[in-house]
Amino acid sequence: MKIQDLNISAASKSALKSIGLTMVSELAGQNYITLINKFPKNCNIEPVINELNTLGYLLPPSNEISIYDVSMSKRLQNALIRNGVMYLSQLSSYPKEEILHFRNLGEKTAIELEQICQKYNIEIRSMLSIKEYFDKYQFPSKIYPILFQNNISCLDDFKHITANDLYHICQDDYCLTMQLYYILTDNGILFDNWQDKYIFEILPEKNAALLWKKHNISMLSQMPSCNECKLKQSLSSSNSFSVAIKELLSIG
Repeated sequence: MKIQDLNISAASKSALKSIGLTMVSELAGQNYITLINKFPKNCNIEPVINELNTLGYLLPPSNEISIYDVSMSKRLQNALIRNGVMYLSQLSSYPKEEILHFRNLGEKTAIELEQICQKYNIEIRSMLSIKEYFDKYQFPSKIYPILFQNNISCLDDFKHITANDLYHICQDDYCLTMQLYYILTDNGILFDNWQDKYIFEILPEKNAALLWKKHNISMLSQMPSCNECKLKQSLSSSNSFSVAIKELLSIG
């Protein structure tokens, strides 16, 4: 059955489609938290959750503390709902700096939230220590929330992963992945092999960036009948980068 055929509002159908869910079967195994995590954090999907739950297609997660089961002010509850927080454990995935900027979360409600978290042993972490550690490596600032979400706090946390793992950590942002890859390798991080290779794993940064910018080529597998050795030789033996690219694209 298609989600569009369910007896739910058009707004809920549109919201689910926006995150790539079009079939009812794709809701199998989902619960409130896993579904919430697929949406932007400032998106209020409570109506979607309520409609799916009423029809029996979405069950609450087990062993979680709902914000509706905790005594708190309506102001605090609304601030949490507005930011997609329906269970206290979700707060651990937000840096403290971001929580303090929740809309309508004033000084009093922030203190109230802190007391609730202490009572239920919910840890709210700061992103400051991650920034202080990685600043010396000149990481781009937009990477810090991503590192926080992936529990990465030092260089050792990048060991024993592939460049493809790094790509997924960077939320499929190729340019950010490439930039981070060169910073990490310059600082001694060695990446494990995987079944393919990104061009930035083979070429210097300038050439890899040009291949991506001019031809949208990111992986070795996108070069027909070409292997890593041929790719390096073609670029190093040609005086003109553009000529080398044309030759590579004509291979096969």
